[in-house]
Amino acid sequence: MLRTAMGPAIALALEEADVVEVMVNPDGKLWLDRHGTGRADTGVVLTPQESERIIRLVASHVRAEASGSSPIISAELPETGERFEGVLPPVSLAPCFAIRKPATTTFRLSDYVKAQIASPLMAKVLTAAVSEARSILIAGGTGSGKTTLANA
Repeated sequence: MLRTAMGPAIALALEEADVVEVMVNPDGKLWLDRHGTGRADTGVVLTPQESERIIRLVASHVRAEASGSSPIISAELPETGERFEGVLPPVSLAPCFAIRKPATTTFRLSDYVKAQIASPLMAKVLTAAVSEARSILIAGGTGSGKTTLANA
């Protein structure tokens, strides 16, 4: 139901297996980030009212307030588990949001070592830190793999 209320372009994009993120910028342009090909403008433009309606709809589903005094909405969408981040003015020039689909593949630390992304020593240190309940800071840009690493 929530997907349908977001409109056909967003609902269809969320159904596509290669789409990892759906974004609407403050200018209303709908962008899709596809696995393997990157971000592309869809040519679809939402009005500020449509974007704000979607943000408020998601907020109501998680029993949060979306307003000028509470302009940032972070939520996990029900049933399908996509992560939603919506922003309203005055934090942004116009309503905008991103919907990130859950990863379809789970990586283990051994996969990072095998791919030479991490050394065996790094994997050992991370494993020990988790076992000892130490704090670990994972930082990076959007789509850089922070959640994937944290789940490893």
